[in-house]
Amino acid sequence: MKKLLSFLLLAAALPFAPAWAQKESTYEFKKEDLERVKAMAAVLIGEFAAQCPVKAVDDKKAFEACRAAHFRPESAFRAHVKPFVLWGRPLGGDINAPVKEFRTTQFGPDVYSGTYLPMWMWDGTYDVDFVAKDGFFRITAGAGFRNELDFGQYPYPFWHEAKKWTDYEDANTMAIWISPKDFKIGQLTFYKRADKPAVAQLKRRHMPTFDGKWMWVDKDGREQPAPTLFLGLYSDKNPHLQELDKTYRTFALTMREAQCDTCHVPNNPDKMKRLVLLQTPLHAAAEIERSIKDVKRDRMPLDDSGNEKPLDEKMKAKFLTDGEAFAKAVKAAREWELANRTKVSAAGHVPVAAR
Repeated sequence: MKKLLSFLLLAAALPFAPAWAQKESTYEFKKEDLERVKAMAAVLIGEFAAQCPVKAVDDKKAFEACRAAHFRPESAFRAHVKPFVLWGRPLGGDINAPVKEFRTTQFGPDVYSGTYLPMWMWDGTYDVDFVAKDGFFRITAGAGFRNELDFGQYPYPFWHEAKKWTDYEDANTMAIWISPKDFKIGQLTFYKRADKPAVAQLKRRHMPTFDGKWMWVDKDGREQPAPTLFLGLYSDKNPHLQELDKTYRTFALTMREAQCDTCHVPNNPDKMKRLVLLQTPLHAAAEIERSIKDVKRDRMPLDDSGNEKPLDEKMKAKFLTDGEAFAKAVKAAREWELANRTKVSAAGHVPVAAR
């Protein structure tokens, strides 16, 4: 998979708040439901701590092993997550602020489990409670950030914003929000809990000055960040890789022509509460079906006032044609991986799983 960089700075905003973020107002608390979530937490955090234990923050082998474990379709996380998950920090650092007010980014389970979740190590400690004001159950677990990985092992340069990077470094806790309607994970929030010690033993790392590039080529000529490229997750033997590459390139150019690259990038210049990213092949693959549905319903893009507006008919038709071709290639590649699933190779390739 070569020379994708000129196609990758693409993102789109979710035009409406997901139902997950709205209060589960019709739910009446039941003690037996709390016990169910406690049992779920024991399995989830137990697996996290066993497969992603606290190690040196620069331990790349531990990181890759953790990444492979989370990405398996039979992992505890994949078994308990909704079709998409929201990710971010609490409003103003206050974990007790209304969860619907948190500024988050939406990811498909494959993107989150393959890139974001492996950045964390778990000490096995946790609490479970029901947050009545939000209407959700919450697992609060001890977790620490791997702040000394190679730059290309992070999903994108978190250091584009100094506070974001230090918030990652300072975090010692992960809140996992569970819906009482289906007992699925809908949101994860990292933050620093003042009454708890640090989980990861790290020193403050001074990151490079952000040069405005969300993806780059390293000194060895390799495209980075590696985890967000198809090559890092799909088997080299997957017969659909060439078509996947071809259809992504075409779709990326179409999104640029439709001016999607002027909407929202990872630094979220418009400070939207919820963002959907398409700036890498992996992100685009996770969101392609939802993006197609939104364009069909004229829910994308947004005008300067934030109102939904349709694309002109010619551009809309091109977007849908190219998007559907890419979606078809993604589906074929995923189905092949499921049918030919193998263990992680020495190169760190792990099979992708269909959602």
